Amino acid sequence: MTDNPSQQFLFVAFLAFAMILLIPILQKRTGKDITRMLFGIRSRKEPDSQENVKKNREPRVRNGTKSDLTAFVAQLLRFTSKNGMRLVAPGTVSHDGKTARLTALVVAPGGIVGVYCLGFGGTIAPGNRKEPAGKTASWRQHINGEDKSFDNPVKACQEQQELIRSAMEQAGISAVLEVVTVFTNPQASLESTPAFVYHPKSFLQYLKEKEELKTGTLDIHQTALKLAELAGIKKEEKEKKGKKT
Repeated sequence: MTDNPSQQFLFVAFLAFAMILLIPILQKRTGKDITRMLFGIRSRKEPDSQENVKKNREPRVRNGTKSDLTAFVAQLLRFTSKNGMRLVAPGTVSHDGKTARLTALVVAPGGIVGVYCLGFGGTIAPGNRKEPAGKTASWRQHINGEDKSFDNPVKACQEQQELIRSAMEQAGISAVLEVVTVFTNPQASLESTPAFVYHPKSFLQYLKEKEELKTGTLDIHQTALKLAELAGIKKEEKEKKGKKT
């Protein structure tokens, strides 16, 4: 290249002019932002795309805490005492070397309802919507942009219902029994779940509206005492009193 300043200037000017003509053509053919690739210059549309990302970003959701569970049990205790029912909590009935994982047992004149609580947050749905709720192997949880799986709660309820029914028969308790799932996390959104899977509010509504629970001849006080013994509650109370004395 010549050292003549005027020729250098003309050469640079020619290159600049050529780039002005070529860049739009290359961008049109490749679909890429050539200006940004060459010079690191941001396109004008990028701030809009960043804004869209912010708008589409999912709100941060947490899984349940012990306080969520405590609040629900307190609600349940108030409800049962006001509506002619008894509450046995925890509902950890033991039988044949196995123990039920229930938070509570609601004893009503028309039967007993076991409460299996879970604290998952986010969107909750059966793993396979085409299969019956109790047969699909796992359920799905979508939380904070991630998809996770957990054991089918309906199947868990069925297993615990069988365990508790066997324990009741051995203890001489004759009553209708059902075990249901309650998601205690206020940040849980139930999607395509069976009708017998609840939030705390919908579960209390269920207890309030189900007529079969209100009408019956079950002795709720004696039944609650027997269930408490099966759950080891009376034993724990005696042990606590023995330690105090």
